[in-house]
Amino acid sequence: MCQLVRHQGRAVEVRDIHGRVQRGILEGVDPSRGIFMRSGIRIIFIPFFFIAAIFVIGIGIRIF
Repeated sequence: MCQLVRHQGRAVEVRDIHGRVQRGILEGVDPSRGIFMRSGIRIIFIPFFFIAAIFVIGIGIRIF
């Protein structure tokens, strides 16, 4: 969880368990539920059980 908070405000790419890729800015983290991303003008909530991997774009770091 600490790693996600450290990358808050950076561009990330989230791949879910169905293979879809969401790109946006990491807005916030709810430790018990999931993450909030800003993609364009909308905010997307992605639950933790849907996330297969998170990549920080630009740095190339895989968070989990």
